[in-house]
Parts: sequence; C-alpha cells; structure tokens
Amino acid sequence: MERQLFHACSRSVAGIRPVNEDACGVSRITHPSETILLLAVADGLGGHPAGEVASRLAVRTLGEIVREQLPLLREPDRDSLTALMELAFRETNLRVISGSEQEEAWRGMGTTLVAALITGADDCIIGNVGDSRAYRIGEQLERLTRDHSRVQELVEEGFLNPHEAERHPLKNIVTRIIGREGDRAEITSCRLGNARILLCSDGLLDGLTEQEILAVVAEQKYPASCDALIEAARARSRDNITVVVAGRSGT
Repeated sequence: MERQLFHACSRSVAGIRPVNEDACGVSRITHPSETILLLAVADGLGGHPAGEVASRLAVRTLGEIVREQLPLLREPDRDSLTALMELAFRETNLRVISGSEQEEAWRGMGTTLVAALITGADDCIIGNVGDSRAYRIGEQLERLTRDHSRVQELVEEGFLNPHEAERHPLKNIVTRIIGREGDRAEITSCRLGNARILLCSDGLLDGLTEQEILAVVAEQKYPASCDALIEAARARSRDNITVVVAGRSGT
C-alpha cells in the first residue's frame, strides 16, 4: 500500500480575550513501520480556574502518552490506534484531575480536547471531549465530531435546528470535559483521501460559519490556510481562536 506524506500547520491567538486559554500541538511520532501524525486542540473552560493550565497540560500529556505507547504497538492499524486514542484520553483526564489537586488556584480546572492520529495508509482516528471540533474539508465540509454540549442535546431532541444552535446563548455549556472523573472521549475514524482535516476551538465557529470556513480553506494551500482562517475569524469572534490543518502533500 502506498504511504502518504502529510503536512500540517497550526496557529492559536487570544483574539479579543486578555488571556489565551487554548492550546494546540502537531507532532510526528515514529513507529518502527512508519511515522504517525498527531494533531490536538484544547480549549480551557472559561469561568473555571486555570483554563490555560488545563489546556496546555492536556495537549502535552496526550502527546507524551502517544509517544510512549505508539512504538509498543505491533502494527499501527485502525483498531490498535483506536485503543491507543482511548487510553491517551483516559490518562490525560486523570492527569488533569490530579493536576487540579496540586494547586489551590487550579482546583476545578478543565478543558475540551480534540485530537487526531493520521497514518501513511490514510487512516485518521479522531477523539474528542467537549465542543472543540474536527472537520474533513474536501468539496464539502464534513463534521467528524459530535459536540458534547447542552445545545447539541437540544438539537438531537428536536428543540433546535443546527443553524439556531450556532448562535444559541447556551452554546458554551459543555457536558463532558477533560478534568472530571468519568467523562469519556468519543472516538471515530475516517479516511482523508485528498481532503484536509481541520481541528479547531469553538472560537473559530464564533467568528465564521461552516460555509465561510470551507470557502477560506478552499482558497488556500498549506501553510497559509491556518493564518487565513485565524485572520478571517478575528473580525467577529469574541473568543480565543485555535486551528490545526493537515492534509496530504500537494493539497
């Protein structure tokens, strides 16, 4: 099977907020058979203590666990990478909980977290907790993650349509977080093909609609797509904005 070479870019800005409580990471991690791309975005919870501590700890911890465990896999196929992602999210949650007990100012801290593992065989394993999102961007914009939020529950219960949900006053209330015992990641998978993957905090969606995101990315190639998304969202977003974009070389 032909192995694909993937590129990635990332950018995170405070926007109009005084502190950037988002964090992101892009890592290339070596397995004996190939190199795996790890992408992550975390959004520290506003209104909670030390959101910026929680988000950075989550991204760093997830990367450490994947780097430790990936070389131990016999083969980095979809099943083994799904199990690795589940393990990494569980351990990251435990470490953020443990970290919140070390400092009085950190008690109750939490964060969203979305991450993706991309292989040279074009497998993409995605995990998420909270309302940071992953999208597959081709001719259309395909959401790969489900928000863990009160507004998403209202959509699923039929009380709101997706358009109403994007501007609902309760849109920032999340129902799962990294930093609370028992909150588990939702894991999914896809193949990217010639499409790109976008991971983002909800600050991007506060500034741009999904159709506007698609239009911006369609006009830009790596690495300009990350800068273009941030600059386009700044005009309207009231939040920190973080994006990670990855795709096959030449896209």
